[in-house]
Amino acid sequence: MDVVAIIISKTILFSIPLMLGALAGMFSERSGVINIALEGIMIFGSLFAAIFITKAMVDTPLAENHPQFVVFLTAIIAGLAGLIFSLLLAYAAIRLKANQVITGTALNIFAPSFAILVAYAVITLGVSDIPIPNLIKFSASDFGLDPTQIPNWVNTLLFKNLYLTTFIAFFAVAIAFVVLYKTKFGLRLRACGEHPQAADSVGIKVLRMRYIGVAISGFLAGIAGFSYSMANGGVHQADVQGFGFLALAVMIFGNWKPLKILFAALFFSFFKTIAVVGSTLPGFPDFGLQHVEYLYRVLPYIITLVVLAFTSKSSRAPKAEGIPYDPGTR
Repeated sequence: MDVVAIIISKTILFSIPLMLGALAGMFSERSGVINIALEGIMIFGSLFAAIFITKAMVDTPLAENHPQFVVFLTAIIAGLAGLIFSLLLAYAAIRLKANQVITGTALNIFAPSFAILVAYAVITLGVSDIPIPNLIKFSASDFGLDPTQIPNWVNTLLFKNLYLTTFIAFFAVAIAFVVLYKTKFGLRLRACGEHPQAADSVGIKVLRMRYIGVAISGFLAGIAGFSYSMANGGVHQADVQGFGFLALAVMIFGNWKPLKILFAALFFSFFKTIAVVGSTLPGFPDFGLQHVEYLYRVLPYIITLVVLAFTSKSSRAPKAEGIPYDPGTR
């Protein structure tokens, strides 16, 4: 029972940055802009979240008395940092009509180097890692429960890896569904990604909608970076270990739809969990290998390739994604 609780708990933990990152990519691509820069935006959001909570909030009365409010503020800072960074992609892709894949790749290369430089300058410990304080995790006592009265497996399942970003991610899925399919804004955003000329003909400001789509994408990806830092042991490392690209795979597997993205994120994070704990938990095969942990580490990426190979034909991307919009064309 404890093993099952550990796997479920960590699966949800690793699904949060994937879920938020995939939703981020979805909003951008639904507007017509390919956001390859999710990896870099996540690093950027994680960097400023770590700096904010470490330098501005730790050891303050607010952090002591209202720790989850501090976590909420940190998530907002991470989102704003990601939004600002994503505007570089938006300006290049929308205003300058630059190649969106190359622009996103350039931002992915720039972000880790910038994060290391800033961490050296701000933290001044001679390292690029920024530890995040332990105040951010929920416990049973936060819900008025006595941890000693709860079975160990229940405590592991519910509270071992419970953060505020868990609630934010599931709330974001619900909001994304409502916004995309139940509002005029969502209809207009989807129209800009499917047929921008038709959208323009009925008075929709295509370029403005694409800026908004990329900005929402940057905000969610910044929070995804903060949630990754917590899932990665509570430390910012100027690297998200490919989670930005895994989030793109989740988005494609989820067919650019919020509810499918939710289940796709849980599916991929399950194999990420197996990669992390599979070689340490009893009952998992070692396949006769001395260092089976390396096999488990590549498992999520193998699964990604296999799943995309079998589902890519049925995936339907927005028709106009990646195509710069020229108002003069019809």
